[in-house]
Amino acid sequence: MKRMAAGDGAAPFELLASYYESLAKSVCSILHAVGRRDVASRRAEVDYLVQGAALVLFDRAAGWRSDGALPWVWAYASIRAEVVAWIGHPSVEFEPRFHVMRSCDNDLDSSDIDLRELAVVHGEIADWLRAVDVVANERDREVHLEYQVQKHLGDRSPAHTVSAMFSLSPANVRQIDTRVRRRLAGQPDVGALAAAL
Repeated sequence: MKRMAAGDGAAPFELLASYYESLAKSVCSILHAVGRRDVASRRAEVDYLVQGAALVLFDRAAGWRSDGALPWVWAYASIRAEVVAWIGHPSVEFEPRFHVMRSCDNDLDSSDIDLRELAVVHGEIADWLRAVDVVANERDREVHLEYQVQKHLGDRSPAHTVSAMFSLSPANVRQIDTRVRRRLAGQPDVGALAAAL
C-alpha cells in the first residue's frame, strides 16, 4: 500500500498476485448482497471486478493506515461503488403489500419494509428469519434485522440509526449484529446466507 500511495504503477498488480482471493471474496460478497450471483459465477467478470478493486485501492492508498483494517475492508464502500457502477445499481420493483405504515415519534408516517410479508414470497428471507428466531432473543433479533435492513438500504451509518431506535450505543448495535451473524453462521441451512450479510 505504501508503494501504491507513492504512485508505483506495478504495485496494484503485485497486490493482485498476492491477495487475489481476498479481493475476490470481497467483490463476490458485494455481488451476492446486491442479488447478482449470476455475475459472481462468471470468472471473467469477477476477474475484471477484482482488477477494478485493486485500482480503487491504488487510487485511495494514501489514506490507508497500516495499523487499521485490511485494505479491501477499509475501502469496502469504494469497492462496492465501483462494482455497482459496472453492473448497474441494484433495484427491485416496489410492491405495496411488502410495506407497512408506522407512526413515528414525530407523528409523521414513514414506509417500512415488512420482512415477515417478504418471507412469504422469498424463501431465503424466510430461512433467515427462522434462523434468527432460534439464535437470538427478541431485542437482539430486532436490532439485527433493523441493522441489516438499514445497511442494505444504503444507510451510511446504520449503527447510529439503529442505536437511536433502541436506545443503545452504535458500538453495542454492531456487537449485537456480529454476535447474531456468528450464531447464524453455525446454523446448517443459513451459513452461506449469514456469510453474505
